[in-house]
This record gives sequence, structure tokens and C-alpha cells, in this order.
Amino acid sequence: MKFRSLFLSALCLLSVSCFISCSDDDDDDDDITSGILILNEGSYQGNNASITAYNPKTGGITADLYYALNDKKLGDAGQDMITYGNRVYVTVYGSSRLVKLDSLGRELKAITFSPADGQPRYMAAEDGKLYVTLWSGQVARIDTTDLTIEKYVTVGANPEQIVEENDKLYVANSGYGAGTTVSVINLGTFTVEKIITVVLNPNLIVEAAGDIYVLSYGNYGDIPYALQRLNVANGTCDNIAVATKMTAHGDIIYLVNSVTDWSVKPYVTTNNFFTYNAKTRKLNENSFLTLTGDAESLKTESIMMMEIDPYTGDIYIGTSDYTNTGDVYRFSRNGKLIKKFGSGGISPNNAVFFE
Repeated sequence: MKFRSLFLSALCLLSVSCFISCSDDDDDDDDITSGILILNEGSYQGNNASITAYNPKTGGITADLYYALNDKKLGDAGQDMITYGNRVYVTVYGSSRLVKLDSLGRELKAITFSPADGQPRYMAAEDGKLYVTLWSGQVARIDTTDLTIEKYVTVGANPEQIVEENDKLYVANSGYGAGTTVSVINLGTFTVEKIITVVLNPNLIVEAAGDIYVLSYGNYGDIPYALQRLNVANGTCDNIAVATKMTAHGDIIYLVNSVTDWSVKPYVTTNNFFTYNAKTRKLNENSFLTLTGDAESLKTESIMMMEIDPYTGDIYIGTSDYTNTGDVYRFSRNGKLIKKFGSGGISPNNAVFFE
């Protein structure tokens, strides 16, 4: 049974027939549309992380899908969410949880990391294993079937995002704001084989066109944010641009640079959206979004999420005021606003897509 069929069946179980069309035959593709899950981080220590389902065909929304299907809260501070095989994996930072969901959204298994492990941050998956960065300065290798922790490898302090490319894991070590390294882990031996020095406070990391790109946050003062390309062979990096958030789709890295003027009250944030072609290695400083009409507010809002639907190329931007339900702006691949909708929770920070 296909993952998307199961996902849509979950929505039918919630008696939201108006939300999405469900086929009687799970293998009949004629009535199947795509679905999106959005992870809402929630408020600090609010125990209100949540998952929202969105149907891009009908515009239907089911808020707090996890609670509806499992009759319990997801936890405090939803951090990351990925799909692997026909399962969904979620790290809940404040609750130190890793949750495995089936393709209906029902919890199959969950583990709680120990104080020695530290709280979980980001994930990557490869060859039946889940790799989770832990704030103890380790990466845990976890069997995706039963969530058994098989082994740890020590990286740098406060590791954040992690990405797999060509049988290696690349881990951004933020070092609580003082880190300057990316650890390269050999998947075969599960050992660190190289450490690459980057700009202060690396947090985000993606792969595009076979290369690894790191976004460092600097010190929020005289050392600015920096997008860098790693030269893995010689252990160096090239600075490319100043940006505060990124996501990759194909050969293109989508970026935003958010600059806040703290000298005025209320403070003013200005967002500039642009792209980098990892294949041609050229920046395009023109905005990839048309910020007019209902999208004009994106020029000044706090950006929490940038995600690209791998099946359609649609662009999803999530915003937050950290107190109220966030907003998600859905754009076409050409940057035209399709819909603005509430995220169903506080601070939407991640989305996964189903064909």
C-alpha cells in the first residue's frame, strides 16, 4: 500500500471528508492527491508542539493531527521531522523524545533520551538507520525498526543539522554559539574521519549538486551570518553570501537574509529572498517570491520555515510571532502566492511532503 494512500486514509479516519477525497481502493491513484505535514514547534516549555495536515488540492487543514490520532500531546518543542520509507520521525527537543509514526500518523514507538544523551535536535536517515544529533555532543545511530540506539559517535559541542551525502554524514557543530567546525563521519566505520573549520556558529547544512553547504550564524554582531561551500577534499570552505535561513531543492539553494533594526520600537525586520545555483555556482539576488497583496507582509515577518515540495516545486514559508498560531504562505514554483493559511500551531518550523 502506498504511503500517500495511507496518509490520506488517516485524514478520512478523522471524518474530514471535506478535507480530502478518499478512494475506496487504496491502490487507485485517480482519487489520490498529495498531502503535507507541518511541524509546529510550540511555545517555550508550553508542551504544545503539534503536527498539522494540509491538503494542497482542497486547502483543507487538520490541526493537531498527532493528538487526534493518539489522544496525547506530542510534547515540548518540536524540533525536526523527516520521512524515511513509509514512516515519519519527529524529534521533540524539550521533551527529549524521538517519535516514530506510521503512515496514518499513529505512534508506533517512542523513546526518551537520557540526560547523558542530551536533547535531540536534527535527523538524517540512510540504509535503515536514523542518525540523530544530540546536545551532549554526539550523534546517535538508531535502528529505524525498533528505535534501538546502537552506537554513538562524539562530534563537537551542541551539534545541530546533519546531512548525508556519498556515504558520509556532515554535522554542524554550533558549540553553543562558539563552535567553528563541521564533523565528517564515515558511515561504514561510524567514526569521525575529518573536521572542517568554518565560520563561527554553524547551524544549518544541506547538500546541493553534490556539494555540502553550511550556514553559520556568527555572533550576531561583528561576525555576520555566512553561507559557505565546503571543499571536503582539502578541508576548507568558501564564503558565498550572507543569509539567515536556507533550504535546498535540486541544484538550487533558497535563501533569506533577515535584518532587524533593534534601535526602534517596535523593532523592524526586513527580509530579502534570493537563490544560489549550486551547479553553476552563481547567486541570483532577485527575489524568488512575488511579495504583493497578501504576501507583502512577508517582507517584515519573522521567518521560521522555508520548505520546497519536491513533487510540485511549490514553496512554503512559515512565520511566527512566537505566541500565536503561525502563518504559512504557499507559493508556486514561479513565486506567485497560492494561499496563506494558519499553521494550526505556534511557530511552524518544518514540513514533509507526500506524493
